[in-house]
Amino acid sequence: MSGMQEPVDLERVAIERDRDLAWELYDAQPTHPQIPRLTQSVLARAPQFTGMIILSAMHREACGEFDEARRLLQELMGRRDRQFLGALRKLRDLKHHERRFDESLRLAEMVLREDPEADWLDRMDLGSAMACSTDPEGGWQMIDEAVDRSARTDPARFHQALGQRALRFLASGAPPERFIPAAQQAIEADPSESLIETALAYAYLYDYRAEEAADAFRRVLRADPLDEVAQGGLYVAKAFLDPIERGVGTMDDLRNAGMGRIAWRMLRDQLFETGVTEALAALDAVMPEDLARSLRPPLDDEAARASGGEHKILAWHDGQLPGSGAAWGRDDPFRLMSAGQDSPFRLMSAEEIAAMDAEIEERPEAWPLWNDEREYYTQIFTDDAGAYLNEGSGGRLFQRGVGDVDREVAPSVADWLWDRVVAFGGDDPRPGGSGIASLGR
Repeated sequence: MSGMQEPVDLERVAIERDRDLAWELYDAQPTHPQIPRLTQSVLARAPQFTGMIILSAMHREACGEFDEARRLLQELMGRRDRQFLGALRKLRDLKHHERRFDESLRLAEMVLREDPEADWLDRMDLGSAMACSTDPEGGWQMIDEAVDRSARTDPARFHQALGQRALRFLASGAPPERFIPAAQQAIEADPSESLIETALAYAYLYDYRAEEAADAFRRVLRADPLDEVAQGGLYVAKAFLDPIERGVGTMDDLRNAGMGRIAWRMLRDQLFETGVTEALAALDAVMPEDLARSLRPPLDDEAARASGGEHKILAWHDGQLPGSGAAWGRDDPFRLMSAGQDSPFRLMSAEEIAAMDAEIEERPEAWPLWNDEREYYTQIFTDDAGAYLNEGSGGRLFQRGVGDVDREVAPSVADWLWDRVVAFGGDDPRPGGSGIASLGR
């Protein structure tokens, strides 16, 4: 009898060996080309090993083949076998990775309905989906509750829960005042979390705690001297401290200039590639033809930097034809705030900006709202009827020229550009899908 059983046992050993090897290859290199061969071989010999379908979907996702990954997971869910919950979780994660947050939220809710005793990580996934879609505040609160749950039910992984909370707050655009205590707890539990400590240092800059920020950046750089995000952060921290140490400025000067907001946005733009340069590239891919025709040729980089305008935009296009502001779209809120009856804002050229600067200097009485000695500003848009949009304190975009008070119309130039990308049908890479939440209050 034992002789008849031996071949079956050997075959099972071989199948399990190939199964384990497939998972090991995925852990080492998710895109390894041998993974599909191994998963198919295991399934051909043991169709009940449907976990291989999940592994195959994860491999396809790693290779950027999202449609195929989605198809495999949905097909497996249709079987309603013992891998149903695993497939449901992976499909939830795939949707979140694709930034399809509403669908991720629906699937995260399904997970908890299927498994009411689900662990803290499933609840954290639900909170992340909420924070990135329908309810940021409610989502962040749920993530906090998931951390509390981990302390009660899974104390061995409590430090992981703290790190996950900080990272998810960062990825979903939580403001610095919420991120700081979460990051501090995560670093206390695991000082090796360099990304969290780097982000915490930028949050300290937002809070004008420049010395603490510099110390944190130095700790990160001692562990990894090549960390470019921390290198840039230390440079900014020193720029905060230098005028104070030399007695030529105060921290209040930095607050009045909104430098903390700028530093926090710098982190966002580095981590998520959401700066002006990336927004302009994304805009090129979705720009309507009438807008493209209205834009002037670019300046060379040297001339753009010397212009006194926003050099990244001028090196992209040196302004826009007068009267062509409507090409930005009928839903552009700026068209409703111009000085004229229907004069949508358009990009200014370097020549127009230089002429305006010269006139302000020569005839300041004619420009009572403008004073380049007491404030920072960079003109970017005009409605050709006496109103302008300029980058000012904190890198925000302000409207000036209608009434006596500047009006903030966008958190930054980059955010305005990303809003146009989205309006034209492009994707939004900003944390939580919006730049507004990520700027703090």
